[in-house]
Amino acid sequence: MDGQGFLNVEEIVNQLDVKPNMVIADFGAGHGFFSIAFAKKTGSSGQIFAVDVLQSALEAIRSRARLEGLFNIKLIKGNLEKVGGSTLSEESCDIVFIANMLFQVPDKSELIGEAYRILKKGGELAIVEWKPYISLGPQKEQRLSEEEVKQIIAPKGFNESGQIDAGSHHYGLIFYKKLN
Repeated sequence: MDGQGFLNVEEIVNQLDVKPNMVIADFGAGHGFFSIAFAKKTGSSGQIFAVDVLQSALEAIRSRARLEGLFNIKLIKGNLEKVGGSTLSEESCDIVFIANMLFQVPDKSELIGEAYRILKKGGELAIVEWKPYISLGPQKEQRLSEEEVKQIIAPKGFNESGQIDAGSHHYGLIFYKKLN
């Protein structure tokens, strides 16, 4: 377990098709547990964009990356609830990763629209969220079922491509950006 609480970060990252040279955006990066894991897995040839609205979260990631000797993480203070909010170029990312954030965002449609905008055609969108029926975690009313997540994401130009075993408290879904 890590500070993210109940998530085995390495196990989740290992289920994604992460390779050297990849460009990955970690939306709502928080303390950067996933950003760090992606940075290690892509190696120095990869580029990780840790995007968060909180400067304090980005500073924590900066410190941790320095400690680990990782220089392939770029910190971005961005508002992901608007298209263009990540400041990343269109079709620049191989993977967009969103963990424990979707349930908190009022405008989920804009968030997914921003993920779509920056993903390359065929790129992956990976979502990890709290299971709706688990006693721990955020208020149950705020949580989204897997079906609700699919209904938010599918109309935005994505196809579902698989699931992530995210442990006993979370579920994970993988979508890919349609090629058309």
